[in-house]
Amino acid sequence: MRMTFIGRGAPVRGHHIIRLAALTLCLLAPAAGPEAQRLNKLGADLLYRGDYDRALESFERSRLLHHQEGEFRFEAERWVNIGAIHFYRGRYLEAWTVYDRAAGLASAHSAEPWSAGVLQLVEVNRAALLQKLGRDQDALDLYTRLRRAGALPDDAERAQMLSNLGALYRRLGDPYKALESEQSALDIFRRRRDVDGQLGAMKNMAIARAMDFGDLKAAARLFSEVLSMAQAASNRREVMQARLYLGETLFRAGDRAGAAREWTQALLLSQALQAPEEQWKALYGLGRARLSYALFRQAAEVIESSRAGLGLSPLRGGFLAGKRDVYDALIEGAPGVDSRLDWLERSRGHSGVRLDRLRALLPRDAALLVYWLGRSKAAVLCITPAGASWVELPKGVWLPDLPLPPRLIVVPDGSLAAAAFDALTLPDGRNVVERHQTWQLPSTAYLRAPTQSRPRRWPWQRQLLGVGDPQVRTVLPGDENWTRLPRAAAELETVARLLPGRADLFKGSQAGKDRLQSASAYPVLHLATHAAADYENPARSRILFAGPEYLFLRDVAGLDLHGVELVTLSACQTEAGAPARGDAPLSLGRAFLQAGAGSVVGTLWAVRDQAAATMMHRFYRELSGGAAPAAALRTAKLAMLRSGAPRQDWAAFVLSGDGGAPLTPYFSWSFLLCCAAAAAATLAIAADRLRRRRSRAAARSLPRSPATPRTPSPE
Repeated sequence: MRMTFIGRGAPVRGHHIIRLAALTLCLLAPAAGPEAQRLNKLGADLLYRGDYDRALESFERSRLLHHQEGEFRFEAERWVNIGAIHFYRGRYLEAWTVYDRAAGLASAHSAEPWSAGVLQLVEVNRAALLQKLGRDQDALDLYTRLRRAGALPDDAERAQMLSNLGALYRRLGDPYKALESEQSALDIFRRRRDVDGQLGAMKNMAIARAMDFGDLKAAARLFSEVLSMAQAASNRREVMQARLYLGETLFRAGDRAGAAREWTQALLLSQALQAPEEQWKALYGLGRARLSYALFRQAAEVIESSRAGLGLSPLRGGFLAGKRDVYDALIEGAPGVDSRLDWLERSRGHSGVRLDRLRALLPRDAALLVYWLGRSKAAVLCITPAGASWVELPKGVWLPDLPLPPRLIVVPDGSLAAAAFDALTLPDGRNVVERHQTWQLPSTAYLRAPTQSRPRRWPWQRQLLGVGDPQVRTVLPGDENWTRLPRAAAELETVARLLPGRADLFKGSQAGKDRLQSASAYPVLHLATHAAADYENPARSRILFAGPEYLFLRDVAGLDLHGVELVTLSACQTEAGAPARGDAPLSLGRAFLQAGAGSVVGTLWAVRDQAAATMMHRFYRELSGGAAPAAALRTAKLAMLRSGAPRQDWAAFVLSGDGGAPLTPYFSWSFLLCCAAAAAATLAIAADRLRRRRSRAAARSLPRSPATPRTPSPE
């Protein structure tokens, strides 16, 4: 990836070690006051030498002078330069915040001719930052918009874009297109005599040669040439980058000693330059060369320190992408199950999960299966209230050879999350669903204490928010050709009839996504509509609503679903997404869980309208009888399986979250009517008894007539 930088002096470029992307700073001379201009040039020179503290001070002083003079264009450009410093030091959230300031300043002066150029500059740098954080598709979307807008008219900017796109194409799986893009960029850089640009393009080409085509000799020659050029230019950052990549190439060629030598030098430079990205990579490389678990730990500590700096920002989402190899080394070499659990959870972005706490939270008849898929091995950590064991799995076997309890809580890893776990075949030929009740968690951090019994609620209180059967029309270019779901409206009516509480249903033109703003007031949210998973850019996975309009996965984070006990996404592919090493796919269902929902039912693939309606009828019938969601879903699946329904009709449905806790119970109207009838009958009987007692009492209280002497009858 390449970051644009404004100033005067030589450009500076930085890279990623295994999934590399070129990052270049293009320096343009400002037309500001002499002192501000001098400070900006000094900052650029200091940045070139890797003296980030003094460079930051110079840029900040230059920015302040521009601000005092009312030179808002140059103030905005200095903000961009300051963002570059934060970027290089791994302070990604600070960099993003600074870019926002630059964009805000340019937007506030949108009538000025310079505003559009500064905004484009900010977008280029944002794309580079997204690329660094593993958000490749988002970065590609930004680059594509910039190209379509004609935002980069000159050769220098076109070369930057081609180099950045080359890095992206390679990471997205197209090395041929990557080499073509890098060669085009290199031709422009050579024509312009831009040495820094040449270094970046050459390094990206060498990475593709080594990693994608296996031509290690050609890659080593290119990296050695880049190293010599960087040393001649006294560019320490470029020297550090070249040594990192040369070390990786030598290691793959079997030269451990040579790799360790290069990585040691790269580590020293990364520490001197305070470059955390290169630091953890050098530590990880040395750990492999020296077979040192301690060095792997140090690499992970650097990674987690950088990640902690992102706080709760959405930028955290892709941060661990490309870093799983470090955690795999720690998981595989961990001394015990407690340590393995810790590193498994850290690889998913969680920390502080303790084995003893998990065991205490588990029901007595349940086991927690935490999976790990390495590059060449697979294993599962099986946790029960009685203990925990680490079991390596033979190829194609997904259940450990251990006595397993009736209920299984599964934490899948990578591509395993896309498998229909209930449909896996046991040694006896039966499906898992026929022997076990299952549900899934994205991480063990989602395991909750058993829910205490909730007090019953009255039938006039809200229970169900149902939204579905919207009008259909293609919204996005090239999108699916949606068709009306003939049974969606009937499905909502059926669910409302089965659940005893109050139901608010919104169908057709009323099925807008704004209905979800009040979802937290309902224990159950049911969506019966169309959905699609975007495997290239999970943020664009979406659910169709009336309008027509979409609720994108990235929009789900803005919903407040705390208090919602169950979300049912009766739509296609709501649990599907691109597999991620070390983590479950980022799916719509997972997004609803992260937004606060207690549990979520979704689908792994497209499901027929009739099959979905049948499944929902059986599922909610069990729920209304007091069954927990996992038990209700299993019963519904078994009913469909035994009725002869094909596997694709029932196996697609997956439950995530708290599957063992029944929903809040409600009194039904029929129950209340029966109670009222019984009460009326009781009152009637009591009234009748009271009337009788009063009658008898009244009879006893009447005065008796005097006795009449008996007269003998005449003979």
